[in-house]
Amino acid sequence: MRPTLLHLTMTSLLATPMLAQASDATSNNPTLPAIAVSGQLDNAPELHELLNRQGNSETGAVLRNFSGVDGQRLGGHGLDVIIRGQGQSAVNVLIDGGKIEGACPNRMDPPTAYTELSSFDRIEVIKGVRSLQYGVGGTGGTVILHRDRPLFAPGQSIMGEAFIGTASNGLRENYGAEMTAGNDQGYIRLQGSYKDAENYRDGNGHEVRSSYRTTQGHIDLGWTPTDNQHLKLSHEIANTADALFQGAGMDAPKSDGTMTRLSYEADDLAGLVTGIEVSIYRSEVDHVMNNFSLRPLTAPSKMEVPSTVTTQGGKLRLTSNFGHTFVDYGLLLQSIEKQATLFNRATNQSQFLMWPNTITEQNSLFIEANSALSNTQNLIYGVRVDRVHAKARDANKVPDAAGWPGNPTASRAPTNLYNEAYQNYSGATSINETNWNGLIRYEQTLSSSLAWFGGLSLTTRTADETERFMARTDWTGNPDLNPERHAQLDLGLSQTTQAWHWSANVYYDRVTDYILRDQAKNQASANARPVMVDGVADITGINSIYVNIDAEIYGAEFDLGYQVNQAWLFGGFLAFTEGRNLTDGRNLSHMAPLNGQVFGEYSRDQGYAGLRINFATQQSQVNTEFNERETPAWSSVDLYGGYQINKTFSLEAGVDNLFDKAYFNHINRNDPTTGQILAKINEPGRNLWAKVTAHF
Repeated sequence: MRPTLLHLTMTSLLATPMLAQASDATSNNPTLPAIAVSGQLDNAPELHELLNRQGNSETGAVLRNFSGVDGQRLGGHGLDVIIRGQGQSAVNVLIDGGKIEGACPNRMDPPTAYTELSSFDRIEVIKGVRSLQYGVGGTGGTVILHRDRPLFAPGQSIMGEAFIGTASNGLRENYGAEMTAGNDQGYIRLQGSYKDAENYRDGNGHEVRSSYRTTQGHIDLGWTPTDNQHLKLSHEIANTADALFQGAGMDAPKSDGTMTRLSYEADDLAGLVTGIEVSIYRSEVDHVMNNFSLRPLTAPSKMEVPSTVTTQGGKLRLTSNFGHTFVDYGLLLQSIEKQATLFNRATNQSQFLMWPNTITEQNSLFIEANSALSNTQNLIYGVRVDRVHAKARDANKVPDAAGWPGNPTASRAPTNLYNEAYQNYSGATSINETNWNGLIRYEQTLSSSLAWFGGLSLTTRTADETERFMARTDWTGNPDLNPERHAQLDLGLSQTTQAWHWSANVYYDRVTDYILRDQAKNQASANARPVMVDGVADITGINSIYVNIDAEIYGAEFDLGYQVNQAWLFGGFLAFTEGRNLTDGRNLSHMAPLNGQVFGEYSRDQGYAGLRINFATQQSQVNTEFNERETPAWSSVDLYGGYQINKTFSLEAGVDNLFDKAYFNHINRNDPTTGQILAKINEPGRNLWAKVTAHF
């Protein structure tokens, strides 16, 4: 049943623009709004306005519009973001200064699943390492979702927007509203949204399990005593119900997330400390997945996994100026607690302690400087040290069930499973690490329009809770994993003129102790560390494990935009990533082939129309030993347009996958419902969509 209170709130806010139109301070030549996006280079123009010009507003799907960024599909909701061939904890996601961690061991709910793009003002995608201040991990990149301090026009005390949308293939209802009231001294911001999506059909007309319902909302309370100070308290909910997943053996009846944040910022202060940033946050996620409540039972037993995650942390950053050098220094705190247990609901007995009450604490000290060497040269350099403590507090706890084929009385305690899987398991259930990170980046303006940068970073990523402590007979973590150590080189060149903007980046990442999820059968050769028993012959049946190997990841990105005249804009991007397992001489899995996007857009007066071509070449560089399938080349065409009806109302509409092509993205999950391990999940077929937005 839909939330009545939310419906009433939406209806009230939808009516507000007509009442507020008389006091509208907008210009006589309104323009269609777009989410502001900044990419790899600070001086890049807003090339990604297309993010808000497609029928699918799911965050992971939208982020695919960035070069070098992809999303792994499991269903219709919660596409898992991958940047430059790295995902999970190698991608930091910062939500208005805080973090939230998903509670599904199978990643039905990555952090972006708890975000609603319409509630944010800006999206910043950082590929690679550009700063050490974004927290631990993030060796692949960082996604930052911003909510800015509202700016009120003279005499204005209330502003906001509301929208309603629908689509023909998947998303049936999508609406939301936001209102901000206040002045230059303080404000309150209220926002809410609702989505109801049914299963979509692929280009072959086949139904893909992908339906879901989401309810999201947040409140901000802000105090701005002076122009250079900002105190904000915010609370947010993001709940997903009845989510179906084609790429999993279970569905998720519930994924409920909450986040509370408190932040204070002050700039342009007198004295040694010229800037202060203090923030604390706490998020909680309650997730349930099972194989019976949302699908016909085909397995021998009713299985269910309730799981919970609590993430909390904070940041203290002080800034001091020394001549032409700005120095940021401070500390970062982060704690993640996870618990997940697999139950047989026919007997209500616990089967496995998948996350055996784990906690990972990572506390860091950092110092980072930005020196202006001249009017055209800039040098960024810094160091961060991370102190890591990870522990499985229930590692010796025994679930109700016992044994496996060949040894029916063996204990399923996590420590026993680790010992069965890894010949040299140390017995550790509590791990301490000290990890060092460094960065140096040089930026230079060569002319009024041409600039380049070069960056070298040495960063670490500790194993996450799944890689280290997962405890099932067929999927077992490794408490003895070493942290990944990345040595990354990043080079970029860009040019911006009145008509042109282009940027080209190349990167190379040499990884020592890369954490590889692999099949145990591939580890019998003693090439990897530690040596694994063969999962095919061994009676434990263990087949999915984690080992350290050496690896390299490299690639390139090219973005282009050309403003022919006031009416015509053309652009697009190309991206390429490749990864190699240097220990075993194999390809790394989940590496996107050469892919890209080309668009052309015509705008005049209050309207615009555009065409977008998305494409990828064949991917044959796959990890066949991990059952990864080659992907054929594909392309799709989207049409979109918009019209500003008046100062208040705008209309946007389009067709995604115009020719109803049947295809799947290489960065994808296997489809277990087909009975074929290499089957993939097709992307949506033709989708007609429309959206009306009101601003006041």
